[in-house]
Amino acid sequence: MKRKQNQDNFVLVPEHRLFVVADGMGGHKGGETASHLAVTTIANYFKTSGANPQNAKMPAAERLQRAMRAANQAIQDRGKIDATLQGMGTTTVAMHFTSEKLFVGHVGDSRCYMMHPHRIWQLTRDHSLVQEKLRAGLITRAQLKTDRMKNVITRSVGFESEVDIDIYQLEPHPGDVFVVCSDGLSGMVDDHQIRDIVDEHIFQKDSLEGAVKKLIETANANGGDDNVTAVVVKVV
Repeated sequence: MKRKQNQDNFVLVPEHRLFVVADGMGGHKGGETASHLAVTTIANYFKTSGANPQNAKMPAAERLQRAMRAANQAIQDRGKIDATLQGMGTTTVAMHFTSEKLFVGHVGDSRCYMMHPHRIWQLTRDHSLVQEKLRAGLITRAQLKTDRMKNVITRSVGFESEVDIDIYQLEPHPGDVFVVCSDGLSGMVDDHQIRDIVDEHIFQKDSLEGAVKKLIETANANGGDDNVTAVVVKVV
């Protein structure tokens, strides 16, 4: 509602059970470039490594980390070519399902949630200054969204030559629903609202598209301060 440029990007690669959301930063051109490089590099890595027999036995967590590190390097390389893009970076959340496990790679403050009927869990932990302050006891959870430093992230893909990637692993079950989103959603829509929207549109109406549409509409209705991206995945 308030930004003319969209610095979010996402990619869906269902043949590799891969779903990625990225929220860029770094000036007028840099943020959009960084997030686009992140999602395309990660997707291309899975497409090429998946077709390479030598990589068939690579652990899924390692493959996900390598893909995200390749994205970090791609952003670094582009910044070296174009001086106007130096210092750009992006949050990144990548979900990769194997036949038995879900692996989530995470950098920044975009999020991955898991949903059951009437239940919501935030699987990722934000890499942000307000989260550091919360863990240190300097602010309360109620103050998270009003703190003046709420948009400052402490880790991103592409900003530095090396990136520290959190990998989460769990065993998904039929009926599980996962929401991956930029902070344009989580910053404008409370967790309980996200839960209620998923309850209504997926667990009651079985409409993933309806859930995504309502999530974005709600973020905009609540002010729409930022770009809004949401990917919803249901395990069947």
